[in-house]
Amino acid sequence: MSKMDTKDFIIGAIVGGIVGASAAMLTAPKSGRELREDINKQANSAKDKTLEFTNAAKERGNEYSQLAKEKSGEWTEAAKEQWSRVSDKTSRLSDKAADLSEDLSADVKDILEEEKGEGQKLAQQVIQEIEETREKLQEDAAELKK
Repeated sequence: MSKMDTKDFIIGAIVGGIVGASAAMLTAPKSGRELREDINKQANSAKDKTLEFTNAAKERGNEYSQLAKEKSGEWTEAAKEQWSRVSDKTSRLSDKAADLSEDLSADVKDILEEEKGEGQKLAQQVIQEIEETREKLQEDAAELKK
């Protein structure tokens, strides 16, 4: 069985009420004038009820439309706030990464300078040992010549 919505139910109730009232009036034992008056009353009543239902439906439609606009605005604002927070965090992370990169670069330069100084000290020690060894070899060679 299919799902019936409110609109279909209201339309069916109105049409059914009109048909039922008309059938009841037409089968009732009344004079023509009374019958016409009853039909006019019932028709006016059905017209009034139809206008009431129409106005109520319009009001609800407007309420739902306004509610949808409000919710849409709230959701849009929430999305903007979330985007702003994500953007701020991304910007802060980017700044931190740049700072870390600069710090790392400075540390590497410092280490290279320290190593360069250590390398020079080591080179001078090696040169000194070579000269000492050469002098010793010269002394040994001079002794051997004697």
